Amino acid sequence: MTASRDALCPDGAPPARARRPARRAVRGGAFIESLLAVPVVLLLGLGALQWSLLLHARTAAEYALLEAARAGSVGQALPEAIEAGLARGFMPYWFGVDAGQSWAGAVAASNARLREGIAAGWVRWVQLSPTVESFADWGEPARDAGGYPMAGTVEIPNDNLQWAGLRAPAGGVADMRGDEPIGAGSGQTLNDANLLKLELRYGVPMIVPLVGRIAVWVMRIADACVAPSGITLGAVDLGVPEPLAAPRAWTCPIYLAPDASGNAVPRWPIRVAATMRMQSPARRSAATPARMQSAVRGSSAGMGAFAGPVPPPGQIEPSSGAGPAPASSADAPAPASAADSGPVRATAGWLELGGERTFSVPGACT
Repeated sequence: MTASRDALCPDGAPPARARRPARRAVRGGAFIESLLAVPVVLLLGLGALQWSLLLHARTAAEYALLEAARAGSVGQALPEAIEAGLARGFMPYWFGVDAGQSWAGAVAASNARLREGIAAGWVRWVQLSPTVESFADWGEPARDAGGYPMAGTVEIPNDNLQWAGLRAPAGGVADMRGDEPIGAGSGQTLNDANLLKLELRYGVPMIVPLVGRIAVWVMRIADACVAPSGITLGAVDLGVPEPLAAPRAWTCPIYLAPDASGNAVPRWPIRVAATMRMQSPARRSAATPARMQSAVRGSSAGMGAFAGPVPPPGQIEPSSGAGPAPASSADAPAPASAADSGPVRATAGWLELGGERTFSVPGACT
Protein backbone atom coordinates (compact mmCIF):
# COMPACT_ATOMS: atom_id res chain seq x y z
CA MET A 1 0.00 0.00 0.00
CA THR A 2 2.90 2.31 0.82
CA ALA A 3 4.64 1.51 -2.44
CA SER A 4 1.54 2.39 -4.45
CA ARG A 5 1.33 5.81 -2.74
CA ASP A 6 4.97 6.45 -3.47
CA ALA A 7 4.38 5.50 -7.08
CA LEU A 8 1.48 7.98 -7.32
CA CYS A 9 3.54 10.77 -5.68
CA PRO A 10 7.06 10.26 -7.11
CA ASP A 11 8.22 13.79 -6.30
CA GLY A 12 7.48 13.48 -2.63
CA ALA A 13 4.29 15.64 -2.83
CA PRO A 14 1.81 14.94 -0.06
CA PRO A 15 -1.27 12.90 -0.82
CA ALA A 16 -4.57 14.59 -1.68
CA ARG A 17 -5.91 14.25 1.86
CA ALA A 18 -2.93 16.24 3.17
CA ARG A 19 -3.56 19.08 0.68
CA ARG A 20 -7.27 19.60 1.59
CA PRO A 21 -6.69 22.01 4.53
CA ALA A 22 -4.81 24.40 2.20
CA ARG A 23 -7.74 24.48 -0.22
CA ARG A 24 -10.14 25.18 2.62
CA ALA A 25 -7.92 28.04 3.76
CA VAL A 26 -8.04 29.59 0.26
CA ARG A 27 -11.83 29.29 0.16
CA GLY A 28 -12.06 30.89 3.61
CA GLY A 29 -9.90 33.83 2.49
CA ALA A 30 -12.09 34.42 -0.55
CA PHE A 31 -15.17 34.43 1.66
CA ILE A 32 -13.64 37.07 3.97
CA GLU A 33 -12.64 39.22 1.00
CA SER A 34 -16.18 39.03 -0.37
CA LEU A 35 -17.57 39.88 3.06
CA LEU A 36 -15.46 43.05 3.10
CA ALA A 37 -16.12 44.02 -0.53
CA VAL A 38 -19.91 43.53 -0.62
CA PRO A 39 -20.76 46.41 1.79
CA VAL A 40 -18.48 48.79 -0.13
CA VAL A 41 -20.01 47.83 -3.48
CA LEU A 42 -23.49 48.07 -1.96
CA LEU A 43 -22.81 51.57 -0.62
CA LEU A 44 -21.44 52.69 -3.98
CA GLY A 45 -24.51 51.32 -5.75
CA LEU A 46 -26.91 52.98 -3.31
CA GLY A 47 -24.97 56.24 -3.64
CA ALA A 48 -25.23 56.12 -7.44
CA LEU A 49 -28.97 55.48 -7.17
CA GLN A 50 -29.47 58.40 -4.78
CA TRP A 51 -27.39 60.69 -7.00
CA SER A 52 -29.48 59.82 -10.06
CA LEU A 53 -32.67 60.58 -8.08
CA LEU A 54 -31.20 63.96 -7.10
CA LEU A 55 -30.45 64.80 -10.73
CA HIS A 56 -33.99 63.81 -11.68
CA ALA A 57 -35.41 66.03 -8.93
CA ARG A 58 -33.25 68.96 -10.01
CA THR A 59 -34.54 68.65 -13.58
CA ALA A 60 -38.11 68.58 -12.25
CA ALA A 61 -37.45 71.67 -10.11
CA GLU A 62 -36.01 73.55 -13.09
CA TYR A 63 -39.10 72.74 -15.15
CA ALA A 64 -41.43 73.74 -12.31
CA LEU A 65 -39.70 77.09 -11.84
CA LEU A 66 -39.82 77.72 -15.59
CA GLU A 67 -43.58 77.12 -15.47
CA ALA A 68 -43.78 79.53 -12.52
CA ALA A 69 -41.89 82.19 -14.48
CA ARG A 70 -44.17 81.68 -17.49
CA ALA A 71 -47.27 82.03 -15.34
CA GLY A 72 -45.83 85.11 -13.65
CA SER A 73 -44.91 86.73 -16.97
CA VAL A 74 -48.54 86.68 -18.12
CA GLY A 75 -49.93 87.19 -14.61
CA GLN A 76 -48.31 90.58 -13.86
CA ALA A 77 -45.67 88.95 -11.63
CA LEU A 78 -48.22 88.44 -8.86
CA PRO A 79 -47.33 85.82 -6.21
CA GLU A 80 -50.55 83.88 -6.68
CA ALA A 81 -49.88 83.50 -10.41
CA ILE A 82 -46.28 82.40 -9.78
CA GLU A 83 -47.28 79.83 -7.17
CA ALA A 84 -50.05 78.46 -9.38
CA GLY A 85 -47.49 77.92 -12.14
CA LEU A 86 -45.06 76.35 -9.67
CA ALA A 87 -47.66 73.83 -8.49
CA ARG A 88 -48.61 73.04 -12.07
CA GLY A 89 -44.94 72.51 -12.97
CA PHE A 90 -44.31 70.17 -10.04
CA MET A 91 -47.42 68.10 -10.74
CA PRO A 92 -45.79 65.59 -13.17
CA TYR A 93 -42.93 65.00 -10.70
CA TRP A 94 -45.07 64.72 -7.58
CA PHE A 95 -48.08 62.83 -8.90
CA GLY A 96 -48.08 62.36 -12.65
CA VAL A 97 -51.36 61.62 -14.40
CA ASP A 98 -52.62 58.06 -14.29
CA ALA A 99 -55.92 56.41 -15.01
CA GLY A 100 -57.04 56.76 -11.40
CA GLN A 101 -56.75 60.54 -11.23
CA SER A 102 -57.85 63.30 -13.57
CA TRP A 103 -55.55 66.13 -14.63
CA ALA A 104 -57.56 68.63 -12.60
CA GLY A 105 -57.37 66.36 -9.56
CA ALA A 106 -53.59 66.03 -9.95
CA VAL A 107 -53.20 69.82 -10.16
CA ALA A 108 -55.33 70.26 -7.05
CA ALA A 109 -53.23 67.69 -5.20
CA SER A 110 -50.08 69.45 -6.38
CA ASN A 111 -51.39 72.77 -5.04
CA ALA A 112 -52.02 71.12 -1.67
CA ARG A 113 -48.50 69.62 -1.66
CA LEU A 114 -47.03 73.03 -2.47
CA ARG A 115 -48.90 74.61 0.45
CA GLU A 116 -47.57 71.83 2.67
CA GLY A 117 -44.00 72.38 1.46
CA ILE A 118 -44.20 76.14 1.95
CA ALA A 119 -45.51 75.70 5.49
CA ALA A 120 -42.83 73.12 6.38
CA GLY A 121 -40.00 75.12 4.80
CA TRP A 122 -38.77 72.66 2.16
CA VAL A 123 -40.18 74.78 -0.68
CA ARG A 124 -39.15 78.44 -0.89
CA TRP A 125 -39.14 80.74 -3.86
CA VAL A 126 -37.44 84.09 -4.25
CA GLN A 127 -38.22 86.95 -6.61
CA LEU A 128 -34.97 88.59 -7.68
CA SER A 129 -36.36 91.11 -10.17
CA PRO A 130 -38.16 93.44 -10.70
CA THR A 131 -37.26 95.13 -7.41
CA VAL A 132 -38.65 98.00 -5.37
CA GLU A 133 -36.12 100.25 -7.08
CA SER A 134 -37.29 99.00 -10.50
CA PHE A 135 -40.78 100.26 -9.70
CA ALA A 136 -39.39 103.53 -8.33
CA ASP A 137 -37.49 104.16 -11.59
CA TRP A 138 -39.97 102.83 -14.13
CA GLY A 139 -43.30 102.36 -12.35
CA GLU A 140 -46.49 104.07 -13.48
CA PRO A 141 -50.02 104.07 -12.03
CA ALA A 142 -51.75 100.87 -13.11
CA ARG A 143 -54.87 101.10 -15.24
CA ASP A 144 -57.86 98.82 -15.36
CA ALA A 145 -59.43 97.30 -18.48
CA GLY A 146 -61.28 100.57 -19.11
CA GLY A 147 -58.11 102.62 -19.00
CA TYR A 148 -58.81 104.26 -15.64
CA PRO A 149 -56.01 104.59 -13.03
CA MET A 150 -56.07 102.10 -10.16
CA ALA A 151 -55.35 103.86 -6.88
CA GLY A 152 -52.41 102.45 -4.92
CA THR A 153 -51.30 100.06 -7.69
CA VAL A 154 -48.00 100.58 -9.51
CA GLU A 155 -46.87 98.67 -12.59
CA ILE A 156 -43.94 98.69 -15.00
CA PRO A 157 -45.11 99.40 -18.57
CA ASN A 158 -44.69 96.55 -21.01
CA ASP A 159 -45.70 98.19 -24.27
CA ASN A 160 -43.53 99.67 -27.03
CA LEU A 161 -40.29 98.41 -25.51
CA GLN A 162 -38.53 98.99 -28.82
CA TRP A 163 -38.86 102.70 -28.01
CA ALA A 164 -37.65 102.32 -24.42
CA GLY A 165 -34.96 104.95 -25.03
CA LEU A 166 -37.67 107.62 -25.21
CA ARG A 167 -38.66 107.03 -21.55
CA ALA A 168 -36.67 108.51 -18.69
CA PRO A 169 -36.40 106.88 -15.23
CA ALA A 170 -38.06 108.80 -12.41
CA GLY A 171 -35.04 108.30 -10.14
CA GLY A 172 -32.55 109.84 -12.55
CA VAL A 173 -30.18 108.47 -15.18
CA ALA A 174 -27.02 106.71 -13.97
CA ASP A 175 -25.64 105.75 -17.39
CA MET A 176 -26.66 104.78 -20.90
CA ARG A 177 -26.73 101.35 -22.51
CA GLY A 178 -26.86 102.07 -26.16
CA ASP A 179 -29.77 104.48 -26.51
CA GLU A 180 -31.51 103.27 -23.33
CA PRO A 181 -31.10 105.11 -20.01
CA ILE A 182 -30.16 103.14 -16.89
CA GLY A 183 -32.09 104.04 -13.76
CA ALA A 184 -29.97 105.38 -10.89
CA GLY A 185 -31.87 103.48 -8.20
CA SER A 186 -32.35 100.12 -9.91
CA GLY A 187 -29.33 99.94 -12.20
CA GLN A 188 -31.74 98.70 -14.90
CA THR A 189 -33.06 99.84 -18.21
CA LEU A 190 -36.77 99.55 -18.90
CA ASN A 191 -36.13 96.33 -20.81
CA ASP A 192 -34.18 94.98 -17.84
CA ALA A 193 -37.05 95.87 -15.50
CA ASN A 194 -39.33 93.79 -17.71
CA LEU A 195 -37.40 90.61 -16.88
CA LEU A 196 -38.97 88.41 -14.22
CA LYS A 197 -36.19 86.61 -12.34
CA LEU A 198 -37.05 83.85 -9.86
CA GLU A 199 -35.10 81.47 -7.67
CA LEU A 200 -36.38 78.23 -6.13
CA ARG A 201 -34.98 76.44 -3.07
CA TYR A 202 -36.27 72.88 -2.80
CA GLY A 203 -35.53 70.00 -0.43
CA VAL A 204 -35.30 66.64 -2.24
CA PRO A 205 -36.26 63.69 0.01
CA MET A 206 -33.31 61.30 0.47
CA ILE A 207 -35.26 58.07 0.16
CA VAL A 208 -32.40 55.63 -0.48
CA PRO A 209 -31.61 53.77 2.77
CA LEU A 210 -28.43 54.51 4.69
CA VAL A 211 -26.63 56.75 2.16
CA GLY A 212 -29.31 59.45 2.31
CA ARG A 213 -29.06 59.88 6.06
CA ILE A 214 -25.25 59.76 5.98
CA ALA A 215 -25.13 62.44 3.26
CA VAL A 216 -27.49 64.74 5.18
CA TRP A 217 -25.49 64.19 8.40
CA VAL A 218 -22.27 65.19 6.62
CA MET A 219 -23.77 68.28 4.95
CA ARG A 220 -25.47 69.56 8.12
CA ILE A 221 -22.06 69.66 9.76
CA ALA A 222 -20.40 71.07 6.62
CA ASP A 223 -22.92 73.91 6.45
CA ALA A 224 -22.53 74.62 10.19
CA CYS A 225 -26.16 73.74 10.93
CA VAL A 226 -25.11 71.57 13.91
CA ALA A 227 -21.98 71.14 16.00
CA PRO A 228 -19.43 68.68 14.55
CA SER A 229 -19.87 65.14 15.85
CA GLY A 230 -18.72 61.67 14.85
CA ILE A 231 -20.78 58.70 13.75
CA THR A 232 -20.10 54.98 13.43
CA LEU A 233 -21.50 52.53 10.92
CA GLY A 234 -21.31 49.24 12.78
CA ALA A 235 -17.62 48.79 13.55
CA VAL A 236 -16.58 51.47 11.04
CA ASP A 237 -15.86 54.94 12.41
CA LEU A 238 -16.87 57.54 9.80
CA GLY A 239 -15.01 60.30 11.63
CA VAL A 240 -16.05 63.96 11.96
CA PRO A 241 -16.71 66.03 8.79
CA GLU A 242 -14.99 69.39 8.41
CA PRO A 243 -17.24 72.49 8.13
CA LEU A 244 -17.11 74.40 4.85
CA ALA A 245 -15.16 77.64 4.68
CA ALA A 246 -18.33 79.42 3.49
CA PRO A 247 -21.34 77.57 4.99
CA ARG A 248 -24.75 78.07 3.38
CA ALA A 249 -27.16 79.27 6.04
CA TRP A 250 -30.20 78.95 3.77
CA THR A 251 -29.85 75.16 3.67
CA CYS A 252 -30.27 74.54 7.43
CA PRO A 253 -34.11 74.71 7.58
CA ILE A 254 -34.35 72.28 4.65
CA TYR A 255 -32.14 69.36 5.74
CA LEU A 256 -34.65 67.91 8.24
CA ALA A 257 -37.86 69.66 7.20
CA PRO A 258 -40.91 67.67 8.34
CA ASP A 259 -43.48 65.90 6.20
CA ALA A 260 -47.27 66.25 6.51
CA SER A 261 -47.35 64.14 9.67
CA GLY A 262 -44.63 66.18 11.36
CA ASN A 263 -41.83 63.60 11.07
CA ALA A 264 -38.39 64.93 10.13
CA VAL A 265 -37.35 63.78 6.64
CA PRO A 266 -33.71 63.89 5.44
CA ARG A 267 -33.65 66.24 2.46
CA TRP A 268 -31.00 67.55 0.08
CA PRO A 269 -31.34 71.28 -0.70
CA ILE A 270 -31.09 72.37 -4.32
CA ARG A 271 -31.35 75.86 -5.78
CA VAL A 272 -32.38 76.71 -9.36
CA ALA A 273 -33.17 79.98 -11.14
CA ALA A 274 -35.25 81.07 -14.14
CA THR A 275 -35.65 84.30 -16.11
CA MET A 276 -38.62 85.18 -18.32
CA ARG A 277 -39.48 88.36 -20.21
CA MET A 278 -42.72 89.86 -18.96
CA GLN A 279 -45.71 89.50 -21.29
CA SER A 280 -47.86 91.78 -19.13
CA PRO A 281 -47.14 94.85 -16.96
CA ALA A 282 -45.47 93.73 -13.74
CA ARG A 283 -47.29 94.98 -10.64
CA ARG A 284 -45.69 95.58 -7.29
CA SER A 285 -46.74 93.14 -4.56
CA ALA A 286 -45.64 91.77 -1.19
CA ALA A 287 -43.09 89.58 -3.02
CA THR A 288 -41.35 92.56 -4.62
CA PRO A 289 -37.84 92.70 -3.09
CA ALA A 290 -35.47 95.58 -2.49
CA ARG A 291 -32.43 95.62 -4.75
CA MET A 292 -29.98 94.29 -2.15
CA GLN A 293 -32.50 92.25 -0.15
CA SER A 294 -34.68 89.68 -1.89
CA ALA A 295 -38.06 88.69 -0.48
CA VAL A 296 -38.23 84.98 0.24
CA ARG A 297 -41.60 83.32 -0.19
CA GLY A 298 -42.24 80.04 1.53
CA SER A 299 -41.22 80.39 5.17
CA SER A 300 -43.73 79.73 7.91
CA ALA A 301 -44.03 83.46 8.49
CA GLY A 302 -44.47 84.25 4.82
CA MET A 303 -41.12 86.01 4.57
CA GLY A 304 -37.79 84.36 5.23
CA ALA A 305 -34.70 85.45 7.08
CA PHE A 306 -33.35 87.00 3.91
CA ALA A 307 -36.05 89.63 3.70
CA GLY A 308 -36.72 92.76 5.63
CA PRO A 309 -40.03 94.58 5.81
CA VAL A 310 -41.39 95.54 2.41
CA PRO A 311 -42.43 99.20 2.26
CA PRO A 312 -45.85 100.11 0.91
CA PRO A 313 -46.30 100.71 -2.83
CA GLY A 314 -44.71 103.88 -4.08
CA GLN A 315 -42.14 104.16 -1.28
CA ILE A 316 -38.48 103.12 -1.35
CA GLU A 317 -36.99 101.69 1.78
CA PRO A 318 -34.02 103.97 2.65
CA SER A 319 -30.79 102.61 4.03
CA SER A 320 -29.85 105.88 5.72
CA GLY A 321 -31.33 109.30 5.33
CA ALA A 322 -34.32 109.96 3.15
CA GLY A 323 -33.22 108.65 -0.22
CA PRO A 324 -32.44 105.23 -1.68
CA ALA A 325 -29.14 103.60 -0.83
CA PRO A 326 -26.40 104.77 -3.17
CA ALA A 327 -24.97 102.06 -5.40
CA SER A 328 -21.44 101.00 -4.48
CA SER A 329 -18.70 100.56 -7.00
CA ALA A 330 -19.39 96.81 -6.98
CA ASP A 331 -23.08 97.37 -7.73
CA ALA A 332 -22.71 100.22 -10.18
CA PRO A 333 -23.60 99.35 -13.77
CA ALA A 334 -20.62 98.56 -15.90
CA PRO A 335 -19.96 100.62 -19.01
CA ALA A 336 -21.76 99.33 -22.03
CA SER A 337 -19.74 97.18 -24.38
CA ALA A 338 -20.40 94.96 -27.33
CA ALA A 339 -19.73 91.88 -25.22
CA ASP A 340 -21.95 92.40 -22.18
CA SER A 341 -24.41 95.20 -22.83
CA GLY A 342 -27.17 93.16 -24.42
CA PRO A 343 -27.85 93.17 -28.15
CA VAL A 344 -25.14 94.24 -30.55
CA ARG A 345 -25.97 96.61 -33.34
CA ALA A 346 -24.85 95.27 -36.69
CA THR A 347 -24.95 98.78 -38.14
CA ALA A 348 -26.20 102.16 -37.06
CA GLY A 349 -29.54 101.26 -38.58
CA TRP A 350 -32.60 99.42 -37.28
CA LEU A 351 -31.45 95.79 -36.91
CA GLU A 352 -30.35 94.62 -33.45
CA LEU A 353 -28.88 91.17 -32.82
CA GLY A 354 -29.65 89.42 -29.55
CA GLY A 355 -33.06 87.76 -29.81
CA GLU A 356 -34.51 89.30 -26.64
CA ARG A 357 -35.16 92.76 -28.03
CA THR A 358 -37.86 93.76 -30.48
CA PHE A 359 -37.15 95.79 -33.59
CA SER A 360 -39.19 97.64 -36.17
CA VAL A 361 -38.91 97.84 -39.92
CA PRO A 362 -38.22 101.32 -41.34
CA GLY A 363 -41.30 102.74 -42.98
CA ALA A 364 -43.72 100.29 -41.34
CA CYS A 365 -45.56 103.09 -39.55
CA THR A 366 -45.52 105.67 -42.35
